[in-house]
Amino acid sequence: MIIPFGPSGGADVVGRLLFAQASAADGPGFVIENRAGAGGNIGVEALSRAAPDGYTLGTIAISTHGVNPTLYRRLPFDPIADFTPIALLSLQPVVVAVRAESPIQDLAGLAQWKQGELTYASAGNGTSGHMAGELLRLRTGLPLLHVPYRGSGPAWTDTLGGRVDLVIDNVQAGLPHHAAKRMRILGVSSAARIEVLPEVPPIASVVPDYVVNSWNGLAGPAGLPPPIRDRMNGLVRHWLGQPALQARFRDLGIGVPADTSPEFLADFIRKEIAQWAPVVRQSGMQPD
Repeated sequence: MIIPFGPSGGADVVGRLLFAQASAADGPGFVIENRAGAGGNIGVEALSRAAPDGYTLGTIAISTHGVNPTLYRRLPFDPIADFTPIALLSLQPVVVAVRAESPIQDLAGLAQWKQGELTYASAGNGTSGHMAGELLRLRTGLPLLHVPYRGSGPAWTDTLGGRVDLVIDNVQAGLPHHAAKRMRILGVSSAARIEVLPEVPPIASVVPDYVVNSWNGLAGPAGLPPPIRDRMNGLVRHWLGQPALQARFRDLGIGVPADTSPEFLADFIRKEIAQWAPVVRQSGMQPD
């Protein structure tokens, strides 16, 4: 199971919860392999070149199959033709957070910031945090400067250390820091407040219609036989329906999709590419 991002990020957490633990009980056992780099492109390129025999599958995400098709002038894979969609695995908001000592006290204070440039960390170019930051900049005119990292861990570490002003990343990465009061989560990118952070307002309360979802899906290389695809889809639906896994997802602020069919994921990917293409172009962002 190829996860195209580093350890501790949203894709890694979802992948390991599903495939390193649940599969051992009633399905095929997977060896998890993190192949990070280039906004997930390195890992999904390897997935696209794998034999379509069911022995190599991988996770895909907003960056690899939503943003990168526009962000990168040339991709070593076709996000539609080179993959077999299997199931949408998860949806989760991102959060905007500052260290405890920051002069920015709340979401309103961020929206009204007039004291110069603000640097924000993300887990890398094209990730949900990067896109959420650029969409926020475009919608508000805030002087935000993106600082990409190779994964969630170093992005939060450098924000804690004061090297950058903000971090925008998946909610699960911020929960321990917020609970320990090392960091202050100012807002979430969901349309409404979420269960694990009831005290934190949605960014949409100050930026109308602002909604960003980070997501993860399961895919195989093109040509994966339908029986293998359908078997894996059935196992994913079974695992996602387990109360223990659902409780763990809720504790991390991760949502279970209402539709996990291969057809839904295929349509979802096309819509994500169309949704993020104008944001990438308007922002002028570059992959490096």
